[in-house]
Amino acid sequence: MFSHPAATWAFWVGGIAIGLFVVLFAWTTGKALGVSTGYGSLCGRLSAIPEFRKKPYADPWRLWFILGIPLGGLVSALLAGNSGWKPSIAGFESLYGPGLLSKAAVLGAGGLLVGYGARWAGG
Repeated sequence: MFSHPAATWAFWVGGIAIGLFVVLFAWTTGKALGVSTGYGSLCGRLSAIPEFRKKPYADPWRLWFILGIPLGGLVSALLAGNSGWKPSIAGFESLYGPGLLSKAAVLGAGGLLVGYGARWAGG
């Protein structure tokens, strides 16, 4: 359906693009663009906790931002022809073994630490 590119872009090109977009977004809208606040918007839709009913969590566009991250990755993989599920990472498995439960526990704990750090930093 789509032709594969001759070469992929370097990882740092994506990092620069994301950084420029975040700065441009903040400059043009006066609002911060972040995953933790978008996650708070998702929590506001799914829970009755009053904290998540306040600004900035009540902004509906943040929910679309959170949903767009995995959907954008899926569309990108499909356009590149990589539609197969690949749950194993060789280096990760060498540290934590091939079991899905051990990998999920480590990734879940890492996610909690990142979320805690983002919240602690005001994100």
